[in-house]
Amino acid sequence: MRKTKFWLVLSLIATSLSIFACKKDSTATKNPIPEVSKAKASTKLLNATTVATTDYELIWSDEFNSSGGFDSTKWSYADRGTVAWNKYMTSLPAYASQDGSNLVLRMDNAVVAGDPVAYHAGGVKSMGKFSMTYGKVEVRAKFTQGRGSWPAIWMMPEPAKAYGGWPSCGEIDIMEHVNNESVMYHTIHNGSVTNANGGSTASKSATYNTTDYNLYTMIWSPNDIRFYVNNSLQYTYARVSGGGTQQWPFDVPFYLILNQAGGAGWPGAITNADLPFSMQVDYVRVYKLPLFSNGDFESGVIYPWTTWGGGSSVVSTDARTGTKCIRETGGETSIEQYLTGLTPNTTYRFGGYAKVSAAGQSVSIGVKNYGGTAVDATIGTTSYSNNSVTFTTGANNTTATVYFYKPLSGTVYGDDFYLEKL
Repeated sequence: MRKTKFWLVLSLIATSLSIFACKKDSTATKNPIPEVSKAKASTKLLNATTVATTDYELIWSDEFNSSGGFDSTKWSYADRGTVAWNKYMTSLPAYASQDGSNLVLRMDNAVVAGDPVAYHAGGVKSMGKFSMTYGKVEVRAKFTQGRGSWPAIWMMPEPAKAYGGWPSCGEIDIMEHVNNESVMYHTIHNGSVTNANGGSTASKSATYNTTDYNLYTMIWSPNDIRFYVNNSLQYTYARVSGGGTQQWPFDVPFYLILNQAGGAGWPGAITNADLPFSMQVDYVRVYKLPLFSNGDFESGVIYPWTTWGGGSSVVSTDARTGTKCIRETGGETSIEQYLTGLTPNTTYRFGGYAKVSAAGQSVSIGVKNYGGTAVDATIGTTSYSNNSVTFTTGANNTTATVYFYKPLSGTVYGDDFYLEKL
């Protein structure tokens, strides 16, 4: 969870790691850094700052439509520990239960027999029950404000210490809020961006609807982690070539944590008159990344394609269908999309439509890094033509890179790319 923190003495570290093996303390004030069914769910992109148009496969969810205790096949209580966020976690239904339409996580100063701490708070975790590597997480939730309050939606790795202790192991904070602030925070922690005091340079504040539910979304790919509020992109943390696991420990499974904390660390002391605090979670939905997306560029952005050569852009002219296409100009230029989740020893077809601006120019549609020799097909017509390549993944290959490559000067256009499993 995002905040400034100092490690406790080693004995306390050992104790806390036995609870969440790759977690941290939080003792100082936050200093914001400026800038499962096989159902399908679609999210529509309206402009360059919203979630991209594509189909995601729902792989895990909880709608919290029951009453009483939470689903123990999906969640367990967040254990009490010695660090700031879990100091008052309490494994009782009064602090983590369903009300018929929400998971309700509560914090108060009630007296609990046999547990004489000043406050009690609720949280749940999917550790040991569900974790994921790459995909989209959506959490619809609302929470109260109050002095000393600290609700959060976040993720930690499993196994906990694949890349060492915190912060090297990594942490993804989808949403955190403190006190009465009119913003919430998205934050990444790792060995590269987190300093000795626990602060992170990979953080962004974002406004939210303070009186109602908000949709908090995280899209995690092999290339970056993107954070959205109500489908509006707020912050992107990108993988850096050569950064190693210190910069990108995000290639192992992570599990989910939902909690209402407070009274220690970042938010500071609780003002009892503001109690109780609560976070109500309408649903949690986790989706698998699509094999291929944004082949028609109607999203208005290039993502999740990446570019090199500097001459690629989405334009609103010369589209084959719809209103947008990709244009490549200048010298050698390419767009590429890294695919994951392919099936080994399986044949696919990648294709699309392209045209050149003048005779003698050409552009290639191709695939590489799939377990075999790169393959491509050339288009050199001044009106849209289709071409495609087939490729068969290797015995252990589940990834590939598809590309649209212009080798020479001139201008070319591409549209309606597709991937088929044969």
